[in-house]
Order: sequence, then structure tokens, then C-alpha cells
Amino acid sequence: MALLSRIILPTISLAALLIGCGPTPNIIPDAKIGQEYPAPDEQEISNRTLEMILETSRKNYPDGARVLRDAHPKAHGCVKANFEVANNVPPELAHGIFIKANAYPAWIRYSNGAPEFPNSDKAGGIRGMAVKLMDVPGEKLLADEKNARTQDFLLISFPILPVGEPSEYLEIFEARFTGSPMKYFFGWNPFKWKLRAFNIVRKIRAAKAADPFEVRYFSTTPYRLGQTAVKYSTKPCELTNAKMPENPGDNYLREAMVSRLKSGGACFEFMVQPQIDAVKMPLEDSSIEWDEQASPFVTVAKIQIPPQEFDTADLNLACDNLSFTPWHSLPEHQPLGGINRVRKTAYEGVSKFRHEQNKEKRQEP
Repeated sequence: MALLSRIILPTISLAALLIGCGPTPNIIPDAKIGQEYPAPDEQEISNRTLEMILETSRKNYPDGARVLRDAHPKAHGCVKANFEVANNVPPELAHGIFIKANAYPAWIRYSNGAPEFPNSDKAGGIRGMAVKLMDVPGEKLLADEKNARTQDFLLISFPILPVGEPSEYLEIFEARFTGSPMKYFFGWNPFKWKLRAFNIVRKIRAAKAADPFEVRYFSTTPYRLGQTAVKYSTKPCELTNAKMPENPGDNYLREAMVSRLKSGGACFEFMVQPQIDAVKMPLEDSSIEWDEQASPFVTVAKIQIPPQEFDTADLNLACDNLSFTPWHSLPEHQPLGGINRVRKTAYEGVSKFRHEQNKEKRQEP
């Protein structure tokens, strides 16, 4: 990737000046607030995406091998936390778990997004924060887990995705699956180059973190909340201005978490951003960032992570066996948009395969 960047980026810069940034985002001019617009071939796209992920997993993990997640396989650790809903949530946002002040025990998994394993924390890229609330009453969306008492929120360290809708999601998977990921971005016709997506990937790959507790995270995809849709974000309650180690090891992010939680805790604000313009803040294109000036994020809860020891063999195994999906959810927080609809099929199928081959029971804690 670095070599390719050195070769092609001067050309890209010139092309961008001449022809813009590639295909326009997926805009629906007459879109309405909170309204989804599924494509007619979406289930076929979802099934094909799952097939490719499973085929790759079978190739990477032959019978008997322990299967890791296809994305975010490397965890920095799972920590216990308390998710404390505020007592002053605005009425228009007071739905689902935010309907009243309450505290939920939670597990939070911090991770690297790179699909390769092992991977080094020294490389730039996506960092993940997956939150699983416990003791959440109410029937859930997944039919075979409707009585589960969990609610998941999945967030990453970048506000948007390089691909905005299911057909692009499939296309980039197909390019990766055939061993030619750059084919998604570039072809013989420069007018069809996906320069905008490529630049998003460049920014993601350049991003580094000193401490998972000092990163801001984003849902990137939208969710239902009352009469509107929202995106989620978490940000540290306070910053300690953590610095990168002088000679960081491959697992320095786990080491930073261990050091932080030996004697102190960590805290995040959990925020929601309402959709106020269905065209400029689309549900069906997760490559478009919702303008925070037009619709600021509103804090609705705090996540308190107390001092603890989490880096043990038993807890690391339990962390590996946890499943996270945005569809572990109350209907009030239903995932919205094409990327989330594809994730429903993909996450469910991949989790089932992983647990079956690992001979682990697949159930919510």
C-alpha cells in the first residue's frame, strides 16, 4: 500500500483536480427523516457478502484451527464498566434505554480493526470500541435471541466508512477476496476511479492512537431513536494527553490499558446526533459525515470504567467468545441503512461459524 501510494498519489492529485473525486455519494433527493430505502437486490448482496467472508474464514482456519473474528480479531482487552443514563435527556431523545435515568453493567471490547492476525498496534488504522449493556429488559430484534438481556453499540475511531451502501460493500469485498483490493478504487477508466473512498482509506490507515481510552469513537451507521434517526459517538470525559511510547511494542495499546486501570479508571461520554436533514444526513450512505455544527452531538449517558485487572487467560478467552452486533438491540434502537442491513446477515452467519468450529456455546452473557 505504501509503495503504491508513492507511485500513484501524484497522479491521483492531478486527476482529482481534473475530474473531481470520483462517483458522487448515494443521495436520495426526496428522502424523509428516519426513512429507509432498501435496494431490491439487497438480500442477494448480503448473502454473497456472507459467502465470501465464510469462504475466506474456511481457508484461513481449516478444521481444528481456532477461528478468530473476520474483522477486529485482535482485542486489547474486554473491561467491565457501568453505563449511566443521564437524568436530563431531552424528551425527543428519551426512548429505549434513554427513557429514564438508569445504570447498566457493561462489557467493553477494545480492538484493532485490521483483519490480519496477529497485527501490530504500531500500524495505523481503525480502533474499535464495542459496548455490550447487561440486564436490559424488553424483547430484542433477533428472533432467536429475543429474550436476551443485552444491548450492543458498535463504534470505531473514524466518523465514516469508505463505502456507503451495500453494492459498494460487496464490491470492495470481492476485490479483497480475489487478492486485488486496489481494483475497487482504480480501473482503466480514470473517470470511474473511486478517489473519495481511496482518500478515506488513506486517512484511516494513517491514524494512530496512544491509548484506547483517549480516542473518540463513532457508530458511522445510523439507528432509530423515537421519531428520528441518530448516530452515536463516545468521547473521553477528560484527556490526559497520553503520548506514544518511545519504543512501542506490538501490544502497547493493551499495555496502556493495563497501566491505566491498575490504580485509576477511565470515563467516556456517550452521545447521540439526531438526523435533522434527510438529504444532507442520509441513512443509506455511511460514507457521508453528518455535520456536527448543524446537528451537535448530545450527551445522554456516561461510561465509567473502574480500576480492574482484565488481562488474564480466563477473561481473554471470555472476551474472544463474546459476540457483538448492532442487531443485539431493542426495537427502539433498531439499526438503519443498507450497511447495517448487510451486517445483520453477515455478523450472524460469521458468529455462528466461529462458535461452531471453536465448539463454544453461542449465547449472550
